[in-house]
Amino acid sequence: MPEGVFGVEVVTPEQALLAGGATSVVLATSEGGFTVLDGHMSLIGDLAPGLVKVEQPDGATRRLAVHGGFVQVDTSAGAAQGLAEGDGPLPGLSTRVTLLAGIAELAEEIDVPRAESAREAASQRIVELGGTRPQDAGEGGESADPALREAQAALARAELRIAVGSGTV
Repeated sequence: MPEGVFGVEVVTPEQALLAGGATSVVLATSEGGFTVLDGHMSLIGDLAPGLVKVEQPDGATRRLAVHGGFVQVDTSAGAAQGLAEGDGPLPGLSTRVTLLAGIAELAEEIDVPRAESAREAASQRIVELGGTRPQDAGEGGESADPALREAQAALARAELRIAVGSGTV
């Protein structure tokens, strides 16, 4: 394996969306954004909704809209076996990044016009329920009304899909 290449896998309940080698993975948790490189310290954390960028060994970048989940960075011996071959920066160690997401989509597979329709429907539903935007929520950022919370979540998902699918983030 070329130096600096490690294994990455993005998994949803329906499929393994992406699996192979990477030179970096950029993502966000509730604690903030960070970049994983070969030899990154091991960790397990939440995966905040947003853009995930996977830089591949050939220089191509895969962009994904991820709607939350978990991230694991494993640097134990053989962690990347089957995804990337060879040792990481320390003898006997390799790096593997696994993203477990309830919903994740490759940017090139996002239907932007459909997401725009979903955004309009969610915005309309929010207005019908007496809110105007997610920022209308009360203290702590959430509405007390479950229907309004769901409409706000649908709006946020649609806006993320549009931003990632159109390349604006």
